[in-house]
Amino acid sequence: MIYKTSFRIFLVLNLGLSSAFAADYQSPPSIPFDKVFPDVAIKGEHYSVAPSVDTDGFLTRTVIKSEFGEFIALGPGMLEIRLNEIDALAKLKTFEASDEFQRGAKESAQQKMSSLKQIYDKPKEAVAGISEGVSRFFKRSYRATKTGVQTVNDVIHDKTPGSIEGAGANLPGSAHSQALPDSESKYKKAAKASGSTAVNILGFDDSRRKLAKRLGVDPYTTNPVLDEKLDEVTWSIFAGDFGIDLATSLIPGSIVITTSGLVTNWVWDTPPGDLRVKIEQTLLRLGVSQEDIDRLLRHRSYPLSYQAALTAAMEAMDTVERHEDIMPLALSVVTVDQARFVVNSLRMLQRYHETVQPLKEFGVQGTVFAATKNDTLVVAAPVDYVSWTEMLDRFSANDRFSSKPRELHIAGMMSETAADIVRQRGWVIHQDSNLF
Repeated sequence: MIYKTSFRIFLVLNLGLSSAFAADYQSPPSIPFDKVFPDVAIKGEHYSVAPSVDTDGFLTRTVIKSEFGEFIALGPGMLEIRLNEIDALAKLKTFEASDEFQRGAKESAQQKMSSLKQIYDKPKEAVAGISEGVSRFFKRSYRATKTGVQTVNDVIHDKTPGSIEGAGANLPGSAHSQALPDSESKYKKAAKASGSTAVNILGFDDSRRKLAKRLGVDPYTTNPVLDEKLDEVTWSIFAGDFGIDLATSLIPGSIVITTSGLVTNWVWDTPPGDLRVKIEQTLLRLGVSQEDIDRLLRHRSYPLSYQAALTAAMEAMDTVERHEDIMPLALSVVTVDQARFVVNSLRMLQRYHETVQPLKEFGVQGTVFAATKNDTLVVAAPVDYVSWTEMLDRFSANDRFSSKPRELHIAGMMSETAADIVRQRGWVIHQDSNLF
């Protein structure tokens, strides 16, 4: 106890931190489900959740049980997304059992699946030997095509790049992240990585995105069960004797997507090759280096929908300076949940820029923040429940923030202890921020 007290005194005296540093850190609590999610039922037609949810100091972790398996929702907005995905799985199950589907899916998909094998066997030849006029995908630049072939080889040889070293590895979302779907054969993964070259020729990719749009889910979902089912149903439709438009018309009404879904018509309606080109061209225009763009496009923690959402948010703030400073943080995340944290932070800053006052430039200090034209510092945090922790202590007392007006906008709530100490340090706190 003497050592602990002496250590805190040393930090206060020698690091210039507030005496509030000596306050005991809180153990992140479990919170009643209906307090965090007052508009969501604990039990639905296809799911059930526990009456309380765990927190980690920043994010809630909800365990969802369903007939399709157990799913984790980590962080703000993810519960609604996972429940949408469960509803989508239920609709697909009903659709597969229908007479229309059974009649139309009699033909085997094996013949068309075998056409994809060329991507695995000879990826360079497959990409190079296809006419430029086959689809919009092939209107992309030679540079993008070259990147696509390189990505194919990376996937086949398990060399897809991960994160670089940096602050992103310490962002919320590191403890319980679910990996991206990884159950596909290598040649099918290679086809997707290359911009779905062979798949686009067959029309599979367009059909899969139409199916996802009808269901209101992300075509590049991080849910492995839904990802596999979208593939399975699309192959059956594609191999059968009815088209995707007829098939999707047989699926019960579409699902309403939440604003945190990171999916827009841009993602649903654009072939992945074209989408990558759009991302590349936009980021280049914003001053991001080609090397950083290549890393983002090939980063294993960023589904294509997340890449598109990050780029769209940055483009909406094109007048804000120092876009390039965001990339070291974005590229250093190590989980999908951390990638979503970065994307949602930018989307919250975008709403601030559009609805509160214009932002002047970006900065990074543990997370991305921005300064307004009157030098107010704005931090936007897509978190559920913030406890008083060492991480928050260090962040809120950082000298970089201490000399200017500063605002903290959080998607959820803070404990009273955390809120009191952070306010004492000069922060203006906006809980349940309408920026999320």
